[in-house]
Amino acid sequence: MSDPILLIGTALVLAFLGAKIMKRFNIPQILGFILAGLFLGTTGMFSSALRQGLFPLVEIALGLIGYSIGLEIQKKVFAGKIRKMSIVLFFVSSLVFFGVTLLMFMIIGQLHIALVFGALAVATDPASTVMVIWERRCKGPLTDTLMYILAVDDVIAILLVNIAISLLGIFYSGAMNIIDSILIIGWEIGLSCFAGFLAGAVITVFINREDTRKDLLEFELGMIILLVGVMIVLHGSPILACMIFGFVMTNWVDSEKQAVCHTLRDVMSPIVMIFFVYVGASVDINLLATGGILLLAIVYVAGSILSKYMGAYIGTKITRSPENISKYLGFCLFSQAGVAVGLSLILEQNLFQLGIDEAHVAGTLILSTIILATMILQIIGPISASKGLQCAGEFYDVENQEVGSNLVCSSEDDSVARDDSSNGK
Repeated sequence: MSDPILLIGTALVLAFLGAKIMKRFNIPQILGFILAGLFLGTTGMFSSALRQGLFPLVEIALGLIGYSIGLEIQKKVFAGKIRKMSIVLFFVSSLVFFGVTLLMFMIIGQLHIALVFGALAVATDPASTVMVIWERRCKGPLTDTLMYILAVDDVIAILLVNIAISLLGIFYSGAMNIIDSILIIGWEIGLSCFAGFLAGAVITVFINREDTRKDLLEFELGMIILLVGVMIVLHGSPILACMIFGFVMTNWVDSEKQAVCHTLRDVMSPIVMIFFVYVGASVDINLLATGGILLLAIVYVAGSILSKYMGAYIGTKITRSPENISKYLGFCLFSQAGVAVGLSLILEQNLFQLGIDEAHVAGTLILSTIILATMILQIIGPISASKGLQCAGEFYDVENQEVGSNLVCSSEDDSVARDDSSNGK
């Protein structure tokens, strides 16, 4: 298929149908998008030339994903709880990073690649977990802690992966020393944060002065695309810059105009859909089917799940969080999708551009493993999160018009959840 317009149309239709099929089995629609891409890539419709031609659209999608993460970090929601939640987040992120790095190093034997897997494992997919929270109208201390971690751990993952990309560039090209690398990493992160903050401050002034939303949608989308473009030219991080942009908007826009910040989500849906189709088409299906990739994905998934649960449990015990948070927070952190996949794609593109065969092989290995692991975690994660929130007594009971009540897992958990709920009030 040589025409890009025809390809985009086909991709959107197949992705939509794939999402519908996944939804019938209560599986997140992202998996349907990726499978549609796998089909297009396997049948040869998604050629290498078309992939390169569509990459600017992928960059925009990554910016929109970063923007949506930033919108979730609302200071007013976490006011008074940030210290405790940050300690929990520290233990979760640290154990995941070091745990997955160690396990992958034992399998691969190459520390520089194992560090990348450790950094990517820190990311948790907000979309599918938040969908469970919205669908079941969850409310309570576990939900608050979960929302904070879902938003901020992606920030940590973005920073770690940006560092990993620079270190991999040094390893394969040998063109820079460690001091130069640190300066470049500092420049990328500092520039991205400053640009995102500046763009957010500018658009917030316009939004707070306008009476209607219609006149600003194009401006808002244009600012995100402009921000992505500036970051590409100046070698910053588009996803980090757009995340800061979203954070500034959601916290500085007047409360009566908060809907302004979320309107763009309806517009970005098809772009993000194309992104996941692109990711699926980028995978070498022959490599994905090999025993080595399957083993790496299983080890990655197992390490991620164990580390997240242990990190959440230790962190909540140290901060003396309520028992239902200690017992069930870890179960709500298993999902992984947009950020991890997007970062692995950026990494693969960066390694490909080095023009070194070994670097290209490493990039393909990382991307294929992450996509296979994501498929597994997209099935396990939402089911586990739903069960964890239910067992914590934070599901909304429609019949009794209250949170918790008879929706906990057992009589023992019921008493724990009710006691913790009363302590949290």
